[in-house]
Amino acid sequence: MCHIVSPVLFACFPAKTIVDYTRYSDTLNSAPFYVWILANALYFIIPAILVFAVGLVMKKKS
Repeated sequence: MCHIVSPVLFACFPAKTIVDYTRYSDTLNSAPFYVWILANALYFIIPAILVFAVGLVMKKKS
């Protein structure tokens, strides 16, 4: 299960970043776009790495 969730999270990161880029406006947002990318990484990449690591640990135990 963990090896399914991890790639899905990795795939969602660029998709969400592209959607954010299309909706981003300099006049409406005070934060630069790289902050949005960092937030997406926080929500998608870090959990994907953690889930992958948990999957490896569970695979070694079984």
